[in-house]
Amino acid sequence: MKKLNKLVALLLMVVMVLSVAGCGSKKDDTAGSMDLSKGTESNTDTTKDDDTKKDDDAEAFNLEEGINAYYANMPDHIYKINQKEFIDKVKANDDMVVVDIRTEEDYKKGHVKGAYNAPWGPAIAENITKISQDKEVFIYCYSGQTAGQAVMTLNLAGINARSVNLGFNFGISKVEGYEDVIEETVNEFGSETYDVPKEVQTALTDYYNGLADVKDTKFKNYKVSEDNLKAMIDNKEDFYLLSIRGEKDFNEGHIAGASNIPWGAGMEKQFATLPKDKPVVVYCYTGQTAGQTVAGLRLLGIDAVSLNGGLGMDANAPLGWSNKGYEVVADGVVEAGVNSYFANMPEHIYKINQKEFIEKVKADEDMVIVDIRTAEDYKKGHVKGAYNAPWGPAIAENITKISQDKDVYIYCYSGQTAGQAVMTLNLAGINARSVNLGFNFGISKVEGYEDVIEETVNEFGSETYDVPEEVKAALTAYYNGLADVKETKFKNYKVSEKNLKTMIDDKEDFYLLSIRSAKDFEEGHIAGASNIPWGAGMEKQFGTLPKDKPVVVYCYTGQTAGQTVAALRLLGYDAVSLNGGMGMEINAPLGWINNEFEVVK
Repeated sequence: MKKLNKLVALLLMVVMVLSVAGCGSKKDDTAGSMDLSKGTESNTDTTKDDDTKKDDDAEAFNLEEGINAYYANMPDHIYKINQKEFIDKVKANDDMVVVDIRTEEDYKKGHVKGAYNAPWGPAIAENITKISQDKEVFIYCYSGQTAGQAVMTLNLAGINARSVNLGFNFGISKVEGYEDVIEETVNEFGSETYDVPKEVQTALTDYYNGLADVKDTKFKNYKVSEDNLKAMIDNKEDFYLLSIRGEKDFNEGHIAGASNIPWGAGMEKQFATLPKDKPVVVYCYTGQTAGQTVAGLRLLGIDAVSLNGGLGMDANAPLGWSNKGYEVVADGVVEAGVNSYFANMPEHIYKINQKEFIEKVKADEDMVIVDIRTAEDYKKGHVKGAYNAPWGPAIAENITKISQDKDVYIYCYSGQTAGQAVMTLNLAGINARSVNLGFNFGISKVEGYEDVIEETVNEFGSETYDVPEEVKAALTAYYNGLADVKETKFKNYKVSEKNLKTMIDDKEDFYLLSIRSAKDFEEGHIAGASNIPWGAGMEKQFGTLPKDKPVVVYCYTGQTAGQTVAALRLLGYDAVSLNGGMGMEINAPLGWINNEFEVVK
């Protein structure tokens, strides 16, 4: 520990006593490192007993708050430094610390002047207390990606660290005259140490020791290669793909199936939307900011890895997805399709009256019918000629087999999940409508409906229709996502009347949206609800909805809310619909008022 220099000259014994009781970390309140701790106090009272000190330490640092603060308080330099600017600092002999996290072998072959070596792995955590907290610290690896992870972990420890853009191989070594700042002298960390909260030390030790667990897997170094990601996609492995590139760049081109949380201050607010039960593959432009993101996510308990080389740029070729020649899909297809669905809403609002539907069946009109009830209920009896694509992945799996040149009618039990399906099918280019109130409350209530019921199993034919790859990927993700909510209160992307009542009573953080007409909303609505009336143009208000909390949507009986929920989820909102909607006599006992819950004016 750093000795109290002024006392050294006085008496060795005094120094020895004070080194036990009063020595501490080298600290400077004006240092440039980000304050990631809250409520920390100077430990100057040496009269406290050990138990009291332990209690104080236990409360000194909230790890989750520190991680979130890293992103929330993101500086303009985003924890990086341009390679040329870095070389200029080295040439100017700036008072700074340089850490090379390449292998010891490569370090000895030649490194930036003055750089210490903490090879990528446990050595970083082992040396964390030896890295200055009162100077700027610059870290480099080979390509910038593992340095991205290291930068996040060092800042968490109170170190004002930035990574050198594109690392040694693609950044430093490309700067003209860089050879002038290269040496082979081995620089050793000194004996000077700095305090690091024990929670952080433990977390970082676990983080870097954990690299051994993935060493012989495709997730070595908490990364995944471009080829392995391609294989994961082709093999339809269960994982979550996250792009942190800018929204505009994401829209112009991204890996099919990816979601987008743009890199920047505030992104941490959306981390809670990421799954903890499957791998999360994160990618950016060249891998560096994805490295920072992966470190934060893993420390929060999310099994995150970054894509080697990111999407790829000229500067880091041949690394990166696009530099390997792998496909990216341009946005606009899903978002434009969703917006067009509402902007060009027909008078039938993508529904058909149950009696009119039965009449069409009796008239043997040239149309396609899809029953999305379970295979078991389908076999017990279904509308003549209907194909069965049970609610779930089967809809996406059969999407190319559903006619795009005939009217298509879909029914479920109550109309609500068919509402979701109708929106997704129209997005795929299918002229689909749902049968009002489904089989249980609509079809089966039509006089003479029995005449159009059969038990014959109808199979989809071999004819297929083109569906844009991005749409197929989005719908596959949509329907596969049902498995993630199966055991939750949001099963089927719906919430029951009782569960919504509990959410309100417990003051849970969610957004309640009524899409009933403005007139009906004024006459009575669920307390706390906002209103975007259903109809053409409603999509213009979607941008006012939050993406950092659940959005519960309700209508009259659930059917148009189903359509809205499908669209919102495809746009990245965590939307669900209220079972049975507000409720009407025709769909009792479903619905809010049919369960006798309160409405307000």
